[in-house]
Amino acid sequence: MTKPGIVRLVALVALVMSGPFAFGQGWRGDVMITVVNDKLVAIPAAGSRIEESLGANETVQNTAARGQTGFAQTSTRLLGFSSELRHWAEAPLGVNETVERRHVQGRLIVAQTNRQVYGFQEGRAHWTSEPLGARETVKQLQGRGHVAVVLTSDRALAFSSYTGGFFSIPWSTDERVQSIDETSDAVMIRTSTRTLAFRSQTTEWVEIR
Repeated sequence: MTKPGIVRLVALVALVMSGPFAFGQGWRGDVMITVVNDKLVAIPAAGSRIEESLGANETVQNTAARGQTGFAQTSTRLLGFSSELRHWAEAPLGVNETVERRHVQGRLIVAQTNRQVYGFQEGRAHWTSEPLGARETVKQLQGRGHVAVVLTSDRALAFSSYTGGFFSIPWSTDERVQSIDETSDAVMIRTSTRTLAFRSQTTEWVEIR
């Protein structure tokens, strides 16, 4: 190869390493969330950034992102970002309402406060909430793909990125959770008395016999 040819080859390799190919591999299509001055900024893998202004005296307490979904918790609200719709959506927090857990998946968010649980659908940019009972306590919150599950002292709640809403099934007397199996579209819970399953595109729990 001639010297000019080598120079062109080196320049091409440098362009690929520093250009959109390397950029895309680094991000893997994920959205990024950051705070700039008095704004929350979502930077999708494609397209321009989307900003959400903070209110007076509103402070950002934490942020997270996974896949197409972004999350921010502030002193006054929960915010979810949809890369698909390029939109921030909020769920206001009540007075003295505190966030205790949150779980961010590629297409949904589930967060739990001392009063209720919240679910965010990335595909609709929409929040849903479910109040907790006076003595109900959350023991576990997990999921993957299109389904998340919240286990409390009284029941199991499933949340789906497809159907939205929380779908609950109560525990029977002295019933204890023994294991949880998950795929990207379903969750199965084995307890001391039965086996329960919930699929992402349904709206009810099924008992497997």
